[in-house]
Amino acid sequence: MARVVVTGAAGFIGGAVAHALRGRGDEVVALDVAGGPGVLSADVTRPGGWEKELAGADLVVHAAAAGMGGVGELPPIRAGRPVGDARVSPARVRQVLLGGTAAVLDAAARGGVGRLVHISCVCVLGPQAPDGADETAPVGLTGDPRADTLAAAEQAVSAAAATGLPATVLRLGDAYGPRAGRWTIWPVLLLRANRFVLLDGGTGRLNPVHIDDVVSAVIAAASSPRTVGETLHVTGPEPSTVAEFVGHYARMLGVPAPRSVPARVYGALDDASSAFARLRARGAQAEPDEAAAAPAPAPANVSPAGAAVAGLVRGVGARLIAGLNPRGRIDLGPLSVADVTRAGSCSADRITQLSGWRPRVPLADGMASTEAWLRDRGLLGVREPVRR
Repeated sequence: MARVVVTGAAGFIGGAVAHALRGRGDEVVALDVAGGPGVLSADVTRPGGWEKELAGADLVVHAAAAGMGGVGELPPIRAGRPVGDARVSPARVRQVLLGGTAAVLDAAARGGVGRLVHISCVCVLGPQAPDGADETAPVGLTGDPRADTLAAAEQAVSAAAATGLPATVLRLGDAYGPRAGRWTIWPVLLLRANRFVLLDGGTGRLNPVHIDDVVSAVIAAASSPRTVGETLHVTGPEPSTVAEFVGHYARMLGVPAPRSVPARVYGALDDASSAFARLRARGAQAEPDEAAAAPAPAPANVSPAGAAVAGLVRGVGARLIAGLNPRGRIDLGPLSVADVTRAGSCSADRITQLSGWRPRVPLADGMASTEAWLRDRGLLGVREPVRR
């Protein structure tokens, strides 16, 4: 029986790994900032008693994350209304994904951990990675705070491995299945509310991987001495387009395929939304004399910041297709434009060569089990009424 520590154990990936390891008889110490039944409350971004739990552990699975679109970041979703702000600040993303990783690596090295598996994501390759990209594909700055922070965390793990820590990085594809927020619950709820949208016809490439395959990959990588010091891709048996993937959820719900919008238009709208938040904050902080000095006074009851935003939104609106209300009717939830417009898929041949692992859950089978879970929890029930 192995002694295993799992961080982020109240989340989708960490929870599934902890459950599987307990099922095979391991002694599992589950850590998460949220705490809960069978999970110790621990913030790995801060020094604390959690560090002692790593001492002498046979395996540490580091799955703690923030800003990845987990269920805990899910705001209310209503038809005809913008999704509430679920975005985690870049500072918090860096604190958890990078600061937390550094703290776990330090505690693991001091505690003499036998093996460490660090969970990352193929998004570090950016949207323009070539089709069939393997682990030798270059990783550079993408401009996405989440992807760039994950890449920096990978570098920290690789540096620790170079100095003797037996660590492995697993870059997961688009993990879906029971309890998945980002690639399961979010799309389902947005489709129910008639809010999900395909960009450029949904031709972007995905690397779907069912949670059962993720768990078996973690166990295989942790069990093989040949994976130490490696960064390995973990994807499902076959790639998919966004339209094909989301089409499974539309079928489950009995709703039409979502409409399509040009990616450049959605990107401009996203920029407008960000500018709205900045200008609103700036307007709230402006002194009365500064507002009075504005060169173009706003109409009655409209602040200067509001007038600027209105002009910006009108400019974006002129580019939208007829009848589309961008502020009230479309959304990608936690997914970025880069997530759904990738040019190519990733290769997971390397992990098979080193550990013998290979994915066992085809997309159709994975979606069938996911549908059963969604239906059991009432998430495929009555659609939200459209509010105008």
